[in-house]
Amino acid sequence: MVISAEKGFTLLEVLIAVAMMSILLAIASFYLGGRGEKSQLKSAAADLAGTMNLARASAIRDARPWAVQFDPGGNRYVVYSNAGEAYAPEDPADPIDWTDGDETTFRSGSLPQGVSFGSNQGELNAVAIGDGVTYVNDRIVFFPNGICSGSGTLYLTVVSGSTFAVTTLSATGQVKIWSNYGAGWSN
Repeated sequence: MVISAEKGFTLLEVLIAVAMMSILLAIASFYLGGRGEKSQLKSAAADLAGTMNLARASAIRDARPWAVQFDPGGNRYVVYSNAGEAYAPEDPADPIDWTDGDETTFRSGSLPQGVSFGSNQGELNAVAIGDGVTYVNDRIVFFPNGICSGSGTLYLTVVSGSTFAVTTLSATGQVKIWSNYGAGWSN
């Protein structure tokens, strides 16, 4: 065994240490740089759009209305159908009552921590923000013909100010996602 009088690290040990520190720094900058919350925001918007499309497709499949009820204060939503009442589309004077207790809950969900209803980037297409949900009674209803109860917007935001909007058109029931990272709305 040869004992050297020189003390220090080998080049290989230094390279390994620098590589490990670089990886840790990259991970930390991802989360501290706001990209982590932006990806949560994008994911939440996609989840809500998917949930709304699910309700629309279910209404078409079942030939009866389905609804998504939003709770802006609790950052929650519920998807349900109303199988307990006869659906008569030809009689608009006799609408389905979504509050009488005979609804069937299909799915409940919550926004991820750090994401909430609201906007820090202003309105999209002059649709007022309010509590972040512009649908009447914080509910959108999808009908068997694919249309919905009314055009509206869900605004989702994070602390850094980035905002997404999930919109629907009443004439088609189409669901669309918009984003605003501070430079204006785009889809």
